Amino acid sequence: MLLETYDRLRNNQRILLEYEPNEAFTIYPYKERYSLTLLTQGSLSFRLNEEEFSLEAPIVLCTCYDDRFELLESSQFKAQTICFHPLFVNRSLDFDALKIDEFKELNEQHDRNMMSLFNHSHGCNGVLKLPASSYLKASQWIKLMGAECITQSDGMWTCRIRRYLLQTLYLLDDIYMEQWCEQQEGKSSPVDKALSYIHTNYSSCIELSDVCNVAGVNRTKLNQDFKTKTGSTIIRYLNEYRLTLAKQSLIHTELKLEELADALGYRYCSYFITQFTKTVGMTPSEYREKNRIKRDPCGRTLENKEAVAITIEKS
Repeated sequence: MLLETYDRLRNNQRILLEYEPNEAFTIYPYKERYSLTLLTQGSLSFRLNEEEFSLEAPIVLCTCYDDRFELLESSQFKAQTICFHPLFVNRSLDFDALKIDEFKELNEQHDRNMMSLFNHSHGCNGVLKLPASSYLKASQWIKLMGAECITQSDGMWTCRIRRYLLQTLYLLDDIYMEQWCEQQEGKSSPVDKALSYIHTNYSSCIELSDVCNVAGVNRTKLNQDFKTKTGSTIIRYLNEYRLTLAKQSLIHTELKLEELADALGYRYCSYFITQFTKTVGMTPSEYREKNRIKRDPCGRTLENKEAVAITIEKS
């Protein structure tokens, strides 16, 4: 049975996210939750919404509480699951609102799009085969979320979980889009490969040579084609992409600048601050203060300072 999560540092308030380190699929998917399940070992044969699959690890299942799942066969498998209510990501994203889908605010539309894998939008069946390079990241982030749920080392643990969750969803979305494009086009173009590599590896110290190796094209040709498609050089695009994620993180989390710089692939926090200030016109701290979105321990936005009462979900 899935154990509920309570914030021991804030009067045992209910957190709308749970971690199951040993998924057995006996009660699956979970009530009133999206389930993000990573198969790390073995193989599974299962039926999901009347479609049958027989797959070996590593794979990811993205399921909604009203999906129909049946385990048919298994062999020496190990899996772990992160369950979450969309309210953990954004206060506006309850299940009813997602079905109506009439979001007007840009940040709501952005976070809604991250739920597409679980709602099976755009033809996604909720099953993703992970490339080896992406598996390592997804596995690490899911384990970190689980560790934070258990240890709750400080008052920022829910913010870190939310950051790891969003990073995982971004990664899975990129993988799905890459696989979809390959199915539609037969083969990704060098520029598409470069974009996918940037989107999935921005947290590493990427060199231009790394991108060229993945794309299979020399740097002059790749930069020319890349600029034709995106209007930017590869390195400039990478920097702009990192700064876009930085602005989102500054608004939605309370991560320290050192943690944020490291998560975005900057070797030095001072360089991150310099690049951010030069591009945005204000320091990261000034940007955060100007655009801050206050959140309660469950990750839900607070409308104002008086909105401190937290409604705890009834079990």
